[in-house]
Amino acid sequence: MKLSPLVVASSLVASAGAASVQGRQHLRHLEAEASQATKYTLAQYRGNFCTGRYVALELTLGMMTQISLPEGRSPEVLCNKLVGDTSGKFVVHSCPGSAATGCPLHCDGCHEDMVKHFAVGQCTDGWMLFEGDVCTADNADCISKNKVDVGLARWCDRWPALGVPVYKVKDADELDPPAK
Repeated sequence: MKLSPLVVASSLVASAGAASVQGRQHLRHLEAEASQATKYTLAQYRGNFCTGRYVALELTLGMMTQISLPEGRSPEVLCNKLVGDTSGKFVVHSCPGSAATGCPLHCDGCHEDMVKHFAVGQCTDGWMLFEGDVCTADNADCISKNKVDVGLARWCDRWPALGVPVYKVKDADELDPPAK
């Protein structure tokens, strides 16, 4: 039986359309898996032992994320990036952005080093990094998500720059100048 070119073409288009739908569904599934694998939550507890209630910050591995904090919070625009290091731990980079320009590509201009190095699931002085979104509606311990500067970007401009002396050595005359 010989098929007409029109029937063959229609059959190919239908097959390609079905494969395309399946391909798009598979791609969406892979994207969802990938986004879940790269989502993390940084929790700051009220005490040093990572128990009880906490505030949370959503982070995405390898991506600078911008959050507009509620009115009256500082900084107005919060920028955070989570990167993996060579030891299998993670480093949180946090810095202020601006409403006009958003977030920088990196937080190299921020010299603070208070909230940085984490292993997933390990308590570090009251902070803990979790894989995925743990601040859900059924989690009563999470009291706030993306409303507090958990990464401490507000301290960026209050830390001295590397290599810049903080203290100046004074001699006796500078400490107790002679009366004139």
